[in-house]
Amino acid sequence: MFNAYHMGGGNSNTFPGYHIFVSGVAFFTGLPVYLAQITVVILFSSLFVAMAFLITRKVFNESVALIVAFLVGVSYYDIYILLWSGYPNIIALLLIPLVFYLLLEKARFERLPRLVVVSVLSATIFLTHSLSSIMFIVISLLAVFIGLVFSRNLEIGRRDVLEWLVPLFIGGLIVSPFLIKTAPIYLNLDSAVYTGGLPDIQKLLLPMRLVPIEFILPFFVCFFLGLACFKQRHRKIRFPEMLIFLWLIIPVVLTQAFVVGFYTDYERFLYFANLPLIILVGAGIFLAAPQLAKATTQFLSTHLTQVFNKNKFSKLRSIKPHRLTGQPAVTLFMVILLLGIIFWLPHFSMMPSEGFQMRSQLQVMDKPGYEALQWIENNTPKNAVFVADALYGWWLGGAQRPTVSAVEPIFITNSREFQPALLATQLLDTNYLIDNGLIQVREDGYGTSRNPEFLVKLHNSYYPAAFLNFNSNQTVITYTANKELHTVKLSELPIREMYLESDNAATTLNIIRGNELVKCTQKTTVYQGLRFVNMTQSLSSSNPTVDFINIELAAQTKGNLTTTNNTYIAIEDPHTNTAGQLIFTDNQPTITQAQDNTITMHFNLNTQSTRGEINFYVSVFEYASQDSSTTTKNRLQQQFLNNTKNYTDKISEAPIDTFDYKQAIRELNASYIVLRDHTQIQRFENDPTFHLVFYNKEIAIFQVHQPSQPH
Repeated sequence: MFNAYHMGGGNSNTFPGYHIFVSGVAFFTGLPVYLAQITVVILFSSLFVAMAFLITRKVFNESVALIVAFLVGVSYYDIYILLWSGYPNIIALLLIPLVFYLLLEKARFERLPRLVVVSVLSATIFLTHSLSSIMFIVISLLAVFIGLVFSRNLEIGRRDVLEWLVPLFIGGLIVSPFLIKTAPIYLNLDSAVYTGGLPDIQKLLLPMRLVPIEFILPFFVCFFLGLACFKQRHRKIRFPEMLIFLWLIIPVVLTQAFVVGFYTDYERFLYFANLPLIILVGAGIFLAAPQLAKATTQFLSTHLTQVFNKNKFSKLRSIKPHRLTGQPAVTLFMVILLLGIIFWLPHFSMMPSEGFQMRSQLQVMDKPGYEALQWIENNTPKNAVFVADALYGWWLGGAQRPTVSAVEPIFITNSREFQPALLATQLLDTNYLIDNGLIQVREDGYGTSRNPEFLVKLHNSYYPAAFLNFNSNQTVITYTANKELHTVKLSELPIREMYLESDNAATTLNIIRGNELVKCTQKTTVYQGLRFVNMTQSLSSSNPTVDFINIELAAQTKGNLTTTNNTYIAIEDPHTNTAGQLIFTDNQPTITQAQDNTITMHFNLNTQSTRGEINFYVSVFEYASQDSSTTTKNRLQQQFLNNTKNYTDKISEAPIDTFDYKQAIRELNASYIVLRDHTQIQRFENDPTFHLVFYNKEIAIFQVHQPSQPH
């Protein structure tokens, strides 16, 4: 129940069945662990093809079973799971049909040994994979219920149906010590992770992992085609066929479980529907091929006989349509249908070239990555906490170091993992972040010159969209020193201090830059419930000969300047229905817009002193699109005008959410930061909190000097 390395150490509830088995193989054979894993997963993946053949032969016949075995061998889902290393998934997906096969084959095996074996296999499923266990139990219990209610129609005795409950009970009893401990944490359906109590997970799951209806329609089509095939052959649906239909339809229906408030990674359910789908497709091919052969014969008899008879070549006159019937013709149409499914149906099968391409995309560990892993093992304390991206962080657990991975919320099933994963994600992405539910402001500090950056909160997306930022490379301060004119870019002033100040009403981000002549204090204040953010730039100098003349600010935006006057700037991006506005309360600037969507604001300080300040308000927001573009534009212009009067009005009660990278380091107790995104290296390299200790063409590792307490 405890993993010292996963997400910094703590309860991880990894279902250990696969790991126990591989450890046993490695122990008894002496194989290296990685080779033992490869051997086991290849064996079980191959056995999955054999298992598909056996259960299909039981439900239908050997011809259909051969077709299904071939389709499973080239199945997209099976290969995809292997490529992303879903090894416990592979084991569980084999064990489920194996249990069903043994329960259905009651005539071939003695009752007591069969139930003992099935009980052990059921326990193995419960110990190997959480979602597979749930699907196995749900399908089995529903099959038992339907079997008891319609036993006569399904041609099965009620005693035989009740036998299906025995392995579920005994299997659960065998692994009950594990299930009792893990159920309250991992399988608790009242957990915020599953019921959407964590709004971030809910917002991310629905737009990103929801399976579209049009994608699952083929599954429903196969369901009804299967029913039609049985009706055409005047064959009653027995218990085995009913099981196949349940096995298909339950996972497909669960892909839409958000309707009843159940939140998870919906795409995973399709893995369970894959085998029954292939079984029904194989049965469809077997039933359709003779019909196609018969229809072709009738077509030839009706339309081509006269052509053959009138042909001057005697050999063609000797051709008889009835010679095109028989097993060779049926086999030919089976091959044609198989090839059509393989080449034309998307996500049904995978060609070798596609497999190699996907392997390259999913490959995380390579020689540079392994070099970094070896360096970590040889040069860092065993209790050092690492922060890394989700994929490489998964490998760092193998270096036996506590690792916090920047895992997206949709892949989290343990509530305790949410907060450290969120902190790791933000730490690898930015230095400071302030979010009041209406607007989000981020600051990269020592990183890029695009600071601060303002992001739009979108109604249908978990991720805000960047819309506007101020470029410190293009922000120019003009001053005189000893009556000589000087200019300095904001980016040329070293950062002296960065810190957040917070209370219930507002959060202010302070960035203090300066050299021996110029000190610039930038304050960005986000208010609770307000759409507009206050920004100030304060200039000062301890040198009495310094006089400040003007500041030229450069704002980069994805929109176009639509309105400008003495009091505000309006910016619009009609392609994304997002807009921005700057309201000037004191000093009004001179404004120009360059072709690269850069808005330049020239503030005349009108002072001959060692101090100067500019102050304005900024907002970015999403607006509703109306029936016509003219109506939308008019309403937006009216909103801009109204904002100049009510920009300080409170419109929300949502609390302010802040991220401070130094506070995150303290909470995670982080010792090292591992970067694979080289665009972020500058941010860490220039920050005295971090020290670069390892670097190659793919990996950079920074040692963390624990920061002091907040300002």
